[in-house]
Amino acid sequence: MKRRAVLVTPLAAPALAQETWPARPIRLVVAFPPGGGSDLMARAVAPRMGEALGQSIIVENRSGAGGTVGTHSVAQSRPDGYTLLFANGGEFALKPLLDQRLPYDAQRDFTPIVLLGVTPVVLAVHPSTPARNFAEFLALARAWPGAVTVANSGSGNVMHLTAAYIAQRSGVELSHIPYRGAAPSVADAVAGTVRAVVSGLPPVLAQARQDRLRILAVAVPRRVAAIPDVPTLSELGLDGFDMSNTVGLVAPTGTPPAVLAAINRAGNAAIADAEVRRIFQTNGAEPRGSTPAEYLAFLDAERTRFAEAVRATGIRME
Repeated sequence: MKRRAVLVTPLAAPALAQETWPARPIRLVVAFPPGGGSDLMARAVAPRMGEALGQSIIVENRSGAGGTVGTHSVAQSRPDGYTLLFANGGEFALKPLLDQRLPYDAQRDFTPIVLLGVTPVVLAVHPSTPARNFAEFLALARAWPGAVTVANSGSGNVMHLTAAYIAQRSGVELSHIPYRGAAPSVADAVAGTVRAVVSGLPPVLAQARQDRLRILAVAVPRRVAAIPDVPTLSELGLDGFDMSNTVGLVAPTGTPPAVLAAINRAGNAAIADAEVRRIFQTNGAEPRGSTPAEYLAFLDAERTRFAEAVRATGIRME
C-alpha cells in the first residue's frame, strides 16, 4: 500500500496544478511608465482577460533602460503562468539588432502568445514650432542643422529608429533626445522643452485633440482612421516608409502549453470585446488578435523590416 501511494502521488500533483490554474492573481508587467501607449492598452485588456480566466490581472509598471528592465524581470520569472509581459515590439524585433549585451534573449527566453494591437508611429511638433507641415519641418531642420530636438521614448527603440530613418531618408540632421518612456517624452514636447516628438499615436492623440501638439505625419503605409487628415510619410515622399509599434502577450519559456492556450483564448476574447476595441481605436491603435504561430511570424517579419532601417541609419544604443 505504501508503494502504491508513492507511485500515485507524483502523477496526480501536476494534473491537479493544471486543473486549478489560475489559483491566484496574475501579474501583467508593462516595461514602461504609466500613461504611455503600452500602459493604456494593457489596462484596457487586463480586466476583460481577468473575467475570461476567473482571476484578477494586476498591471505592474516596471520601467527602465527603454523597456529592458521590465522585460528582463519577466524572463527571470517562474514559467507558471502567473507573470506575463505586455510585450512591446521594439524589445523583441528591434533591440536585439542593436544591443548584443541584452540580459535576455528575445527568441529563447519568451514564448509569444497573442498579438493584441498595432500602433502607428507619428511625428508631432509643439504648436509654437514654425512648421505647419512636414515640408516646413524639413526646411526648419535644414536651416538649423542639429538644432531641431526630437524626443522619443528611449534609445534603441522603434521611436528612435523612426526619427533616425526620417532624418536619413530626408537628408537632414535632427537631435535625438531619449526619455524613459512615451509619457515623459510627450510631456516635454507639450511643454515646449523639445521641438518635436516621435511616438506611438496613443499618448500623442489626446494632446493633439486639445491643440497642444500638431501631428505632421504618420509612419505607416495607410492613413489612420483616428487622424484621417494627417498624411503618411509615403505620401510625403518617403516611399514605403513603414514604422509601427506592436503590443502583445508573451510568457517565460517553459510555461505549460495548457496555460499558454488559456491565455491565448483570454487575450483574443479581450481584444474582441467592443469596449476594448473602442479604447484601442480611440487611441489610434489597430486591434488585432492571433494564434501564437501568427504572432511569431509577425515578429519575424518585423525583424526583417527593422534590420533594413538599422543598416541604413547605422543607429546604435546610446
